[in-house]
Amino acid sequence: MKRFVPAAIAMLLGAAPAALFAQSIPVKIPSPTPSPAVVQAGETLTGRITHLDTKAGTLAVKASDSAKVLKLKAADSVNLHKLKRGQRVVVTYFGDTATRVEATRSSR
Repeated sequence: MKRFVPAAIAMLLGAAPAALFAQSIPVKIPSPTPSPAVVQAGETLTGRITHLDTKAGTLAVKASDSAKVLKLKAADSVNLHKLKRGQRVVVTYFGDTATRVEATRSSR
C-alpha cells in the first residue's frame, strides 16, 4: 500500500498540467449549413427554361453555349410563378439548388 499511494500521487500530478492545457485549446466545429457568403458564390448559367414545375418547385435550364441541361430545385427566394417555359434566364445555383433566377428577355 505504501508504494501505491506515491505512485498514484505522481500520476495525478503528471496528468494535471496536461488536463489544464487540453482545456485551453479552442475547438472549431463546422457549421452544418453553408454560410450566406458561400451560397452567393455559386455558379452561374445562362440559357432557356425547358421545364418548369411550380408545385414541385423545380426547373430545368438548357445552357446557351452547350447542350447541357441543368435540373434544379428552386430556393425559397426564387418565385417560379413569374417564369415561363422557353424564357431566357440567368440562373445562379449552388449544388442542385437555384438561389437566384433572373429573366433576361421574354419567351420566344
